[in-house]
Order: sequence, then C-alpha cells, then structure tokens
Amino acid sequence: MEPLIFYIVIYSRNLVELDKFYSKIGFNVEKHKHGDGDEHLVCKSRDVLLEIYPLPDSGSQNPTKNIKIGLKVPSHATILNQTEFFRQYLYKLPEETQWGPKMSLIDPDGNIIDLFEYAQINTTKPLLAPMA
Repeated sequence: MEPLIFYIVIYSRNLVELDKFYSKIGFNVEKHKHGDGDEHLVCKSRDVLLEIYPLPDSGSQNPTKNIKIGLKVPSHATILNQTEFFRQYLYKLPEETQWGPKMSLIDPDGNIIDLFEYAQINTTKPLLAPMA
C-alpha cells in the first residue's frame, strides 16, 4: 500500500490574504484552533487538509522551514527497522495522538513529516474540531 497525503501545513505572515487567495481558488476556508495552539486556516480537499498557520517568529525552536506534511503509512515498524534512515531523519518517536500513533521525521530540507499508521487512525474522531 502506498503512502497517502493526510495534511499539509504551511506558514504565512498574512493569513487574511491567504484566506482570500484559497477562497478564490474554490476552497471553503475555515478558522480553527486546537487547544492552546494558534488560530489557523483550514482548507479540506476530500481526505487531505491544507492548514495555514501564522509564521512563527524567528526565535522559534520549531525546525519546520516552509511546510509540514502528514502522511498515512502502513506501519511505523517498517521505518523504524530501517536503522540508518531512522537515525538520520528521526524527529519524534511514535506517540499516541487523538488520531492514533504518530511519529515524525525531518526531511533533508528540514521540513517535518508526520507519519500516521493506516490501521491505527481513528476514523470515528473528526480531523477538525470547531473553534471554541
């Protein structure tokens, strides 16, 4: 089974303009907020989410450069068993999330790639929770 794109996160200095831009393209852009996180924009395309967050200040410890991608993969074990690959690109070991187990890698450009297991993704919980 091949990987599927789950979500893409981009960062912007101007959420208002990107809201207009993606709305003009035809997306239904919604505002969301997860817990204490930043308010951000979400565009949903079938099973793929495009999330647009405010650009973190330059002092941020977040290694994400330009994008963050979430993928659905058959198994974390397959990746963890590739020892050299795992050691070179590991960002976070698998951890339980509301959508099932997630591990994170950093690609050669410094972008975070979140990996969720196909079989473990909880399809009963919505990906998007309305803003409180």
